[in-house]
Amino acid sequence: MLGFLWTVVNPLVMLAVYAFVFGGIFQARWGIQGHVSSFVEMLYCGLIVYNIFAETLTRSPNAVIANPGYVKKVVFPLELLPICHLASALFNAVVSLILLCIFLVIHQQYIPITALLTPVILLPLILLTGGVAWLLASVGVFFRDLGQIIGVVMSIMLFLSPIFYPAAAAPALAAKLMYLNPLTYPIEETRNVLVLGILPNWIHWITSFCVSLLIGLFGLWAFQRARPAFADVI
Repeated sequence: MLGFLWTVVNPLVMLAVYAFVFGGIFQARWGIQGHVSSFVEMLYCGLIVYNIFAETLTRSPNAVIANPGYVKKVVFPLELLPICHLASALFNAVVSLILLCIFLVIHQQYIPITALLTPVILLPLILLTGGVAWLLASVGVFFRDLGQIIGVVMSIMLFLSPIFYPAAAAPALAAKLMYLNPLTYPIEETRNVLVLGILPNWIHWITSFCVSLLIGLFGLWAFQRARPAFADVI
C-alpha cells in the first residue's frame, strides 16, 4: 500500500533503532563532547555506504539462478542482472542521502560545499561492488550455498566496519587491519565530505579507484568466462 514510501520508511526505521540502542541505551557519542544528533549523522553515513555494498552482494549470488528464462530462452545480456541489484541499491542510497541532507540542514543549518564530492567518493565503491557482484553471480550458479555464506559475511562486516564508531577509536593493531576492509575508506571519506566539510585524501582515492577498477574488470571477465556453462547447470 505504501509503494515508493517503503524506500524511505525502511532506512528511517533502522536508523531509529540503531540510534536508540547505541545512542540512547549505550550512550554512544561521536567524540568526547559529541551530541547524540552528531552520532546519528555519522551513523547514517556509515549505513548508507554499507547498504550499497551489502544489498548488492547479498542478492548477487542468486541473480542468474532466479532468472532461468533469460539464460535458456532469451538472448539477454546476463551481465546486467547483478548490475540491476547495484542500481537498486544506489537508488535507495540516493533517497537516504536526501534524507540525511535534510537532517543536516535542520541540525547544522547548512550543508558543506564538499558534499558535492560525495558521488566521486563513492565511485570506487561502486566499481568494487559491481566487480564482486559479477563474481558472486557467476560462482553462485555452481555453488548454491554461496548466498548463505555472503549473508553471514555481511552481518560480520556490519560490526567490523567503522559504522558505529570512527576507525581511529579502534586499538592500534585493529585500526591497521581495519583499513584492509573495503568499506573503511568510503565510510570515513563520506563522513568527511558530507558532514565535516573536509576534503578527501586524493592519493588514497586514486589508489582505491585503481584497485576497484581492476576488481571490476576481473569480475566482468570471470562472469563472461563462466557464462557459457550457465545453461547446462541451470
